Parts: sequence; structure tokens; C-alpha cells
Amino acid sequence: MLLQLLSAIAWFAGLVVFMSMVEHQVHCNLMHKVPRLRFLRNSALRKKIFTSHAVEHHSQYRQDFHDEPLPPGEDRGIRLNLWEGLLEGLPLSLLFGLVGYLTGYQTFFMGAAIWPCVVTLHHTIWNQIHLEMHQPKQRFFANWQAYKFVARHHFLHHRYPDKNFNVAFPVGDFLCGTIAHPSEEDWEAMRAEGIAPAVPESRAGKRAA
Repeated sequence: MLLQLLSAIAWFAGLVVFMSMVEHQVHCNLMHKVPRLRFLRNSALRKKIFTSHAVEHHSQYRQDFHDEPLPPGEDRGIRLNLWEGLLEGLPLSLLFGLVGYLTGYQTFFMGAAIWPCVVTLHHTIWNQIHLEMHQPKQRFFANWQAYKFVARHHFLHHRYPDKNFNVAFPVGDFLCGTIAHPSEEDWEAMRAEGIAPAVPESRAGKRAA
């Protein structure tokens, strides 16, 4: 039982990192860049994703990080579609299941079951925190330090679109070296947004002096 629990934890942790890398690469190479591969470059779906994100979403939230809630369909790509995510993740679950069947290693069946759970968790967290970042309603997690950390991470992405591609699980950016380093102006802007700690009065006084 303990071995199975440890195996499940290892699968979950590994797949969370993998999900982070998928998010990073899709965000970086499909949403912000024109792919080198012709079949991707000319894909209508890829062009739609690029326009929705790099053009519409970034132009709307580059100057103002948040706005008032908009009607569904007018929120400029703030939400991910969970069912699409599960469908896109299905081949990997089937691959794990096939490997488990062919090799007899039962642990791959565990991976096949955990992967949809990771996709669901990622999309759910992504949707909630991305909505709170751009259309804040003071959701229950709005004052959590973990949320403010990823909010700062994403805020910098809107200032530096070639950095900080992760939203929900900011692991891929650390692994790929795409971390944005905020300037003092960035820190001031994040403090104004309420996602960075205020400068202690002692420090503020010294800086003013």
C-alpha cells in the first residue's frame, strides 16, 4: 500500500512538471511565435490561437492588468476549455495504458488515470487564477501568498511577453530560463495592483532621503 502511494505521488509530481512544460511550450511557441513548421504555421486553428492571445488578449491587458467582468465570449481568451484539454490529453493516457498492457507494469495504468486528473486540476486552477488576475472579484484565494506569487509572475509576462509563459504551474519557466526580473517600476506597478508587499516605512523613508 505504501509503495502504491509513493508511486502515485511520483506520477502526480512528474505529470505536474510535464503539464507545466506543455503549458510553457504551447504558450511560447504557438501563442507568441510563428512556428517554423509549415503545417503549424498555416493552420487555421494556430492562427486563431495566436490572434486571440498575442493580439487580442495582450493588447487588452498590456496597459491595464484588469478590467470589469465581461459577458461570456468577450473575455479575450481568459478561460481554457476543460473538455478540449481532456480530449487533447487522451492520447497520452492511452499511451500509458498501452505500455502498461504490453509490459505488464501496472504503474503505467496509474499514470493513465492520474494524467486526466492533472489536466483537470491545471485547467481549473488556470481558469480561476487567470480570471482573478484580469477580472478580480476577491475570490477566496485572492489574498493567498501563493496566488500573489503567480499573479506577479503573470503580470510580468504582460510586460515582457517573451518571459514568464507559465500561469498555473510556473515550473517550466524556471527549467527553461524564461524568468522575467522585475525593475523597481515593475514592483511599484505590482504594489499598485495589490499583488506585491508594500515597502516598509523604514525602507521607504531611507529611499526618499
